[in-house]
Amino acid sequence: MKTPDPDDLHKQLESGPLKQSGFTSKLQGEIEEAIERKERAKPKVKPLLCFAGIGAIAAALLLFPWRTIHTQSDAATAMDASVTTAASTSSSPAPISTALLIGLRTERESNNTEAQHALGPIRYSTYRTMLIAPVRGQLQKTSEGTGILMPYKQNFWKIDSLVHKTKTDEFHYLSAHLADQPVKPEVFPDQADEQLNRVETLLFAGNQYVSIAESEEAWRGNAPYQAERIWVRTLPQLKEGHTVQFYNKPVDKNHVSITDLYGSSSSILTNVPSSSAKLLGEITGQSWTVQREPGRWVGKVAETPRISATTPDSYVLHDFPRELPDKVINHDDLCCSWSAIQSSWPLATDALTSPMNDMIVIFENGKLKFYPYGQAPGNDPQLTLDLQPGEKLVMAQWATDHYVQEWIDKVGRYLNDDQAESSISDEMDNGRVGKTR
Repeated sequence: MKTPDPDDLHKQLESGPLKQSGFTSKLQGEIEEAIERKERAKPKVKPLLCFAGIGAIAAALLLFPWRTIHTQSDAATAMDASVTTAASTSSSPAPISTALLIGLRTERESNNTEAQHALGPIRYSTYRTMLIAPVRGQLQKTSEGTGILMPYKQNFWKIDSLVHKTKTDEFHYLSAHLADQPVKPEVFPDQADEQLNRVETLLFAGNQYVSIAESEEAWRGNAPYQAERIWVRTLPQLKEGHTVQFYNKPVDKNHVSITDLYGSSSSILTNVPSSSAKLLGEITGQSWTVQREPGRWVGKVAETPRISATTPDSYVLHDFPRELPDKVINHDDLCCSWSAIQSSWPLATDALTSPMNDMIVIFENGKLKFYPYGQAPGNDPQLTLDLQPGEKLVMAQWATDHYVQEWIDKVGRYLNDDQAESSISDEMDNGRVGKTR
């Protein structure tokens, strides 16, 4: 039998796919002869290992599904590798079929030019919501408006940031209402002997829970005062109203505690780190929050002054020892690890992945970049949107299947009412609109 040329064998292996499943008898005989010839030249190489190695390579070339690479939640290593591998091997990524309702927050500072000269500038936040959805196969921003529009049960609700001003006080507060109903402004009590600034800040919005930070700064007579609190509330609890002047330490039961979330028998708080040097208080589980880290939402539990303490309210956040349940954060699964995202997008500061794994959203260089899953990072995104300076993620809600078109229709209708709401806000700033609680 003619001795086969190794180059010919290499060409046969590269020419695939093979006409038969596995090796033909002819090809197998040629490989065995080549192995025997190499064995005589190099006695230390074992024929069985050589044959197994070549067979494994050929089987991989024949059987591996190069056209698609799927990520599995129980195989983190494979997921990490697939970010780059899928992008480099897929010439035509699957079309995007999901929609993203995204809420963003921008921190601002008031000029404080009115009679509140005893107090410093107020730091407050403004919000906007955008819907990004496929329309006739093309991903686009279908609507945008102020405030946070969020799905809740079978309806959409709106969270607006409103302001109430008097000659000495300024309140920036959050108002929750059904999206198809008008905003109901509030009037807060005004004490003649004090100046007060109060701000509510929305940090996170899920599909039923919200996280809110509260701060107060006041002058009463000649005594300055400053306090901070942080809570997780349900949307109905946010709608119920606001606790004002909490320097008197009124009991605020209008929130969700760790016990409410995990049950009274849970020992979760025993694993929280001990007191910090900054605040020697207690960790009761009443005060906590949902905070954004690169690629995921995490829980943070607050250490607060003891109830008997005379010091103003404040808090120090500690790491939460458990993953947050789905009922709090809804879909928050990233396609892969954060390190894998950064290997493909080194400048990324955050990322989102759709539930159908058909879209990756990258926060990078002050922009939102939308890619179909499997598209190479070096290629242009399907859609790029500018972020405002310092803008942060508050909400990410996804729609699939027939809900995509339903969201396009409803969100577009609800967010188009911005002009009317802005007029109401302007009138409130001028003191012309109000409703006593």
